[in-house]
Amino acid sequence: KFRLRHRLRAVLSGTEVGARRGVAAGARPQPAGREMLIPLEHVLLTVQILIGLRLIASLRAWLWQLDQEAGAGQLSKARQLSSHEEKRDGSAVSSDGSNATAERLLELQNHSLPGPPHEWRTRPVMLRVASGVNSGQQVEFNLPSSVFPVETDLFEGKMYFRLRGCAHEPKDYFFGKQRRLSAVVQGRFKQPLVMGECYTGYEFNAPFKNVPAPFLIRAGLRFIRTLAPTLVEDVLGERPYFLNPLCQTIQVMSVSMPGSEPPMTEALQENNSKLGGVFAEKRCDRIRRKNYFAVRENGAKHTFDPSLVYTMEFYEDKFDPAYFDLMLIGFRFNLNRYLGAQPLQIMGKHGAVPHGGSYLFNVEMWHESLVGPWSPERSQPFGCL
Repeated sequence: KFRLRHRLRAVLSGTEVGARRGVAAGARPQPAGREMLIPLEHVLLTVQILIGLRLIASLRAWLWQLDQEAGAGQLSKARQLSSHEEKRDGSAVSSDGSNATAERLLELQNHSLPGPPHEWRTRPVMLRVASGVNSGQQVEFNLPSSVFPVETDLFEGKMYFRLRGCAHEPKDYFFGKQRRLSAVVQGRFKQPLVMGECYTGYEFNAPFKNVPAPFLIRAGLRFIRTLAPTLVEDVLGERPYFLNPLCQTIQVMSVSMPGSEPPMTEALQENNSKLGGVFAEKRCDRIRRKNYFAVRENGAKHTFDPSLVYTMEFYEDKFDPAYFDLMLIGFRFNLNRYLGAQPLQIMGKHGAVPHGGSYLFNVEMWHESLVGPWSPERSQPFGCL
């Protein structure tokens, strides 16, 4: 802050500040009547500040427009909610239904909606296995007894989810942490796989809605790439996706011999010495491991060993699953506005081909706001019914 104030003061009164510096350093005084030029770095800083203010103003205008649209459709949503509750028995839509409602129902069918929310095992969030032996099975979360099996052609194990703000929240786990979601995967690979060829992320089958201006998206992606330089993405395409190397994305990893793996329902500690290579030579914490696998060439040096048990935890502090909100720079963005009737995923896959390759594990996360009008008061308590 001190440097910023000093540079701004120098830009606004560059002659006086420069004169003081020159006198203090014993520099030759400027001839009378000759103005001192503003340093180039001050000009560049001012331009950066103006661009940042412009981005913030554009973002606020876009949010205001979305709020106006949401307010204009509030009455229509209330009517749809009432109609939805009256027709929970699966009867046909009334003849006076709007075209928008019909399109919404068609959209839900195209994305394999897992039944109406009143039939879900948990509300307002519902988890469903999307690949492998148990594909289509709804699973629960938070309770230690909610650990469920996963099996695909490449991986066999189990998963455990913690969701903040939902029923049976494990408060001891979340105490003192910013994170709001935790997903733990534990199991063995059925065949050796190069770690650099395994990815995680999100894949969507329909384009996003209500997307902001392209220059805002580019600015956001530049920031994201500082955290995930190996990110592969397509935000504006017909089938958007975000893919990042699995071992660079995993927040905590523990590699163990069978029988000595850590409990899934307890706090996980980094233990990566059995990854081999540099990890066997010296102790590496999770930050060093993530930075190491951020280099593509390093991922090609390591292989998942079928004789070992891998415990991997993903967690997120910018996504609120209870309300399906993305939280950035002090704002909340309800993802229903942008995803339509499409879930998020907790998944791992072999291959960087979008919408291709073979899944290691894949669990969809649905929310009531994705499939129709929703208000928190109608779904209490959050979680298992």
